[in-house]
Amino acid sequence: MNALADTSVLAGSAAAEDLPEALAVSAVTLAELHAGVLLATTESERAARLATVVRVERDFEVLPVDASVAHAYGVLLATARAAGKRPRAMDLLIAATAAAHRVPLYTRDRDFLKLGGVEVRLIE
Repeated sequence: MNALADTSVLAGSAAAEDLPEALAVSAVTLAELHAGVLLATTESERAARLATVVRVERDFEVLPVDASVAHAYGVLLATARAAGKRPRAMDLLIAATAAAHRVPLYTRDRDFLKLGGVEVRLIE
């Protein structure tokens, strides 16, 4: 594993050349994907989202929220608050997972660029 994918990358259609080969996901990302299945408003949307969950569970290493991620979360939150920012908790946990494992975070979400302490690679 040499990078972490955010939910926005997995739910979208990033070109393979834009992503590293050994990509992992946070358990938080998997939780967001599962919620997306349950919140879908049509059967076709639900089926597509469920297919994404199945693919992610099959093809990606899922990294837990453990003590090192909890520590990184605290550092990232304190840094963000000191700068007057209020990042979303789930986003911060995903970023903390990348920071704890010292790997870049691939995302489509520009909000991650506002965080210090984690290397963010934006996918357009």
